[in-house]
Amino acid sequence: MSAATDATAVAKPDAQYVAQLERATRGLLALNVVVLEEIEKRVGLPTLRALQSLQRLGPCQVTELGDDLDMAPSSASRLSDRLADAGLITRNVAPHNRRATILEITDAGRAILDEVVAARAERFGAVTEQMSQLEREQLLAGAAAFTAAYNRLATRASTDA
Repeated sequence: MSAATDATAVAKPDAQYVAQLERATRGLLALNVVVLEEIEKRVGLPTLRALQSLQRLGPCQVTELGDDLDMAPSSASRLSDRLADAGLITRNVAPHNRRATILEITDAGRAILDEVVAARAERFGAVTEQMSQLEREQLLAGAAAFTAAYNRLATRASTDA
């Protein structure tokens, strides 16, 4: 096996590596917790998760939102009622099935998600300002690889369900 192949080979990490990664990412987690605590003063985490799902899914039925959030249809329906009452989503009758309801995120809902992204970006900027250019490039490459692996795992889990 060549050195290039060794560097790109996929293998299960050992417990020591996982523990080191957990410690190394505590700053990222702490930054996200601070942002979420600020947002949570106005909207709860279930609301934020639902808005993120609707942004990712696009217009969808209540059952699709429930599936994406791994919640019962009745819980998803109650959550969507609260989101609609708050003006964060719209609920409309589906054109192809008058018994189905289509949910869609509103500008107000998108503004909340934009606020989360802006708050995270501001804090990321302040932290990475303390890093060298090489460290920033390495962080970006590692974070991108981690996110890609996470998305593959999440996609696999959703198709297996």
